[in-house]
Parts: sequence; structure tokens; C-alpha cells
Amino acid sequence: MATTPNAIWMDDGGFTTRITLPADPEQRTTVIHAITNSSGLEAVALGSRFTMWVDEAGGMLGPHRRPDNDLATRLAHHYNVTGKIRGPVVITGPGSVLLTEEGLVDVEYDLGANTFWSAP
Repeated sequence: MATTPNAIWMDDGGFTTRITLPADPEQRTTVIHAITNSSGLEAVALGSRFTMWVDEAGGMLGPHRRPDNDLATRLAHHYNVTGKIRGPVVITGPGSVLLTEEGLVDVEYDLGANTFWSAP
């Protein structure tokens, strides 16, 4: 099993960290479901290089709606994605392609260059 970070996880409170997702696509989807606490996932394209995986029902739960994820929303807006992102998210390469070290650094740069990087 791979131990090199290959994705970024972001909670709705602004904590962001590198994570290692499984190489197997089915297992990867299962892990993304688990760490975003989602029954259904939606892929949000961030340009042509990245995908943000969000809970597809995060904004539609009425009074039990997931909290706003301001950091993920600002990152999405940086890539011209409109609307609000709710709940925790995972960022991968395009589709469910795993990020390389260069991809991780590029996402972190986008976060830092726009003063939203919040990891400790």
C-alpha cells in the first residue's frame, strides 16, 4: 500500500492536510466517502488539473445542512467555480487521478498565494 501523500483533505473548519489514498479506484472511492462522511460524492472540476470531491447533498439537508467550508469555497472561487462548498472535501488530480508531489505543491501554492492555507 502506498504511503506517499497523493491527495489533500480539507475539513469544514479550515484544517488542511496531505493524505494517502489507495491506488485501487474502488477502494479510493470508499475512502473518500468515509473521510468526507458522504453517502454520495460530486466531482467539482478545479480547472483541468484538480478535482474537489464534495458531498453531493451537503447543501440540501435543510436544518441539518452541513456547515459552510469557507476555505474550500474560496479555493473553488479561485478556479471560477461558483456557489458554496459545504462539509469536508478531498482534492485529487483530474477525475480521481492521484496527485503527484508537484500537484500537491501546486494546490498548496494556490491556497497560500491566496492566503487561505490553514494547516497547522
